[in-house]
Amino acid sequence: MNFVYPNILYFLFLLIIPIIIHLFNFRRYKKLYFSSLQFIKKVEKETNATKNLRHYIILACRMLAFTALIFAFAQPYIPTSEQSKSYESIIPIYLDNSFSMSAKGSNGDLLNQAKTTVQQIADAYPKGQRFILVTNALDGTEHRIITRTELEEKIENINLSPISRAVTNPLESIKEYLSSIAYEGNLHYYVLSDFQKNNLKETKAAIDTSSNYTFLQFTPQINRNLYIDSIWFEQAFQRVNNNNTLNVRVQNTGKEKLTNVELNLSVAGTKRQTLTDLEADNATVVTMNYTDKSTGIKEGLVEIIDENLYFDNRFYFTYKVEESVQILVINDENSTPYPGLVYATDDFYSVKETAVGQLKSNELNEADLIVLNGLNTISSGIQSQLKQLVENGVHILIIPSADFESQSYNNLLSSFQLPLYRNVTQQEIRIGKIASELDFFTGMFDGNVDNIRMPPLKRYISSTTYTNANYNSLIQYENGMPLLVEHAKVKNVFAFYSPIDPNFNNLGKSALFSSVLLRIGEKSQGQLPLSLTIGSSDEYRIRSSGTNESALILKQKEYEFIPEMSRNTGSSSISVRNASDNQSILDGIYAIQTEGKTLGKLALNYNRFESDMQYVSENEITSYFNSLNVRKLNTEGISTMSDIQQLTLKNPNEFWRILLILALAFLLLEMLIIIFWKV
Repeated sequence: MNFVYPNILYFLFLLIIPIIIHLFNFRRYKKLYFSSLQFIKKVEKETNATKNLRHYIILACRMLAFTALIFAFAQPYIPTSEQSKSYESIIPIYLDNSFSMSAKGSNGDLLNQAKTTVQQIADAYPKGQRFILVTNALDGTEHRIITRTELEEKIENINLSPISRAVTNPLESIKEYLSSIAYEGNLHYYVLSDFQKNNLKETKAAIDTSSNYTFLQFTPQINRNLYIDSIWFEQAFQRVNNNNTLNVRVQNTGKEKLTNVELNLSVAGTKRQTLTDLEADNATVVTMNYTDKSTGIKEGLVEIIDENLYFDNRFYFTYKVEESVQILVINDENSTPYPGLVYATDDFYSVKETAVGQLKSNELNEADLIVLNGLNTISSGIQSQLKQLVENGVHILIIPSADFESQSYNNLLSSFQLPLYRNVTQQEIRIGKIASELDFFTGMFDGNVDNIRMPPLKRYISSTTYTNANYNSLIQYENGMPLLVEHAKVKNVFAFYSPIDPNFNNLGKSALFSSVLLRIGEKSQGQLPLSLTIGSSDEYRIRSSGTNESALILKQKEYEFIPEMSRNTGSSSISVRNASDNQSILDGIYAIQTEGKTLGKLALNYNRFESDMQYVSENEITSYFNSLNVRKLNTEGISTMSDIQQLTLKNPNEFWRILLILALAFLLLEMLIIIFWKV
């Protein structure tokens, strides 16, 4: 026989109190003298014997009543056949320590409540019980069988982690480990989590379906969260003394509209603060304006004030304010001067023009934008260099000549999966549509451009198109064929489908042509992401010179790590797609270094996967695990965890109800004796 609360048995020592009271409660008798005491002594002897018997019976009833009551509170039970082998079984426990567990519960944050519950579960088992405790880390140190003492030490060292996992992943990991050590004993899994909906979407999971499961859900007191979802600039680029409009998308997951929520911005010493209203269960875009006073790399932080979850209140970002953009215009013998003249109108652009026959390789590598201005043919050597430069982030603008050689042009266009040149069509044609809704044209037009009227073009180049997924048609002829296209993915390759030649058109003298070239020049500054999300597949490109093969290091104060990296000629790409498995990586701004030299700055932010506070119900948890063929499950702990020890019992033979009845029976018997047995 075992007890759920064995410590209560110590109260049995209190039974000595009624014994002491009974034995030492002596009465003082008054002496009376009679002439003959023989008869009185006989009566007194008989009366004392009856009284003593009555007192002993009352004492016994009282003792038995208190004993039964103490045993009832200790809750004795006879273990089942499986529980009788508790020393031979292992108790696997999964404790969710993701950021969502930092929400405030009824007794502190949810993670600390869960850690306390794990300790209570361990206390409910015999001292020799063995455990497995895993968190979202799932590293090698967690896959081992530990004692209660080791479990207690491990609980103390569990902290919040940026890693978020499907609830089945740790269970699969435990099963795989136990299979590797050929364990065949009894198992009772405990899963402690807030059970967000996003973590219960796996439809197939190789978990143990024959063991018992207990699911304990921890829910926050406030089911609302404010977080910064994303940020972006209104402008395509940033320049000194130009106004920057930063858009901040803030999510309010609560059911009530909030007013005067504080939002703070800090960029390179410039600080801005605004108060905003946030609609209920919706996103609100807040704009903040400031001006950069100098060139260089800028470090920024946007923060919203929220007292519930903290990990998603901050959003770090970096960008670079360039001193100038390097434009390389490659001309042929019949090239027009229009591209060079357009860029010469703004001192921000450093324009260099060169003849194709005098082109040097280093000139290509130093340019931010390369304009192929009316080349008759494009050599295979230039084609291979341009392909590599495009991969490194350099922008390319292709303007054909009136006497273009189609095969060389189409070899280059096909490598970028852009529409191919077919032939020159001797037919007047007008511009039909400008795709002003695309981000390329953001801020370029003040009004509607659907009905734009320009003089007709005398001739044009017809094209063979790829699927539209590979390119954006920025400007179209009235027959639907493209006049200007942009690569849809990398967005750093542009191509005209008409020469800028007086024999074809007067497009080179138009405001539309100048505006388009200046916008391409703006975009050629390099549209690097403002930040990377830890665990995402996005990449951050760094242009580098030479053949340095040293690893790149991301460093923040005293902490540093080597990110995933790929190299091309002239550039390196950084990714933190696998960094989510390293819970020591913090959000913030990191210096990109190699051999002690800083190449740039990169902002890292936590994934907002757990920011939307949507939780499943008890029935949904049951249905979900039933769909995975788990039948032996208990969700009682979801409703109440005040009696955690009961979760370790599996249909035992309990006696506490019988003991309570016996206690009441003995107390009733004592009362009857006192009332009806008069001496």
